[in-house]
Amino acid sequence: MQVCASLTARGIPVRALVRRGRAAAPPGTEAAVVGGLDDAAGVRRALADVTSVIHLAAYVHQPRAADDEAAFRAVNVDGTRALLAAALAAGARDFAFASTVKAVGEGGNEVWSEETTPAPVDAYGRTKLEAETAVREAARSHGLHAPVLRLPLVYGPGMRANALRLFDLVDRGVPLPLALVRNRRSVLFVGNFVAALEAVLGHEAGNDLFFVSDGPAVSTPELVRAIARALGRPARLLPVPVSLLRAVAQGGDLVARAVPFPLTSANLDRLVGSLSVDASRLERAVGFHPPHTLEAGLALTAGWYATRRNV
Repeated sequence: MQVCASLTARGIPVRALVRRGRAAAPPGTEAAVVGGLDDAAGVRRALADVTSVIHLAAYVHQPRAADDEAAFRAVNVDGTRALLAAALAAGARDFAFASTVKAVGEGGNEVWSEETTPAPVDAYGRTKLEAETAVREAARSHGLHAPVLRLPLVYGPGMRANALRLFDLVDRGVPLPLALVRNRRSVLFVGNFVAALEAVLGHEAGNDLFFVSDGPAVSTPELVRAIARALGRPARLLPVPVSLLRAVAQGGDLVARAVPFPLTSANLDRLVGSLSVDASRLERAVGFHPPHTLEAGLALTAGWYATRRNV
């Protein structure tokens, strides 16, 4: 939505691929209804005369099931290959792909760069890494300008999942036992993502793989305090030892085998673990500087959140 809004505001015609009818298309765009990325004929028709393709679709945040790998692969790998084939057939010159830091792994104390060896740990990460490879192979084989952007946690108007849940918890004043956490995590405001996308599409040196972030990584308590300031709420952080949180989460792992349970080791790692990226290659290649600071991005997000809360 934010990508479409930015492009249409600049007078760039945008054709949006949608599955739920023309009413689902972002305002100001031309809707192209397709059955999915596996709808080869529909996708070919949608890409007729298109010069640049921005691929944002992904299969993500789905409940785990026995066939997860196949479901992730069908969209993230096969769907990307199908969209690439249609873009090449249409004679498109650009193909920008939104990937994820999960294509590299789940984090650690090392600051990741584009030279870090990927070691994804789940079906989502593995299939996004394979899709990255397909995009970069098309760039080399067909002369396609095909930048890949690896994104950390994205927040901003329209956000869902973990970022929205964190805003909800802070807004409701829920005490969070995170005051003693000393981690570092990179985050990305959606407005900075849009700016990075436009930068790599508009620059010959943007034909590469890049991490992108708001800038310096922050700890989870720092992020909670910044969200609280943006919302005009107190930051309710409790000083609970991380070792105790991990012990409780291990018990949660056992409970989660039978019924849904929020505090598991995987969920805790997203709050107390580190995942920091070095986005300096993007600056060196195309001169990109995030136009929004973390504080500015959170303020804009809080403005959207207030309107959503009052609906």
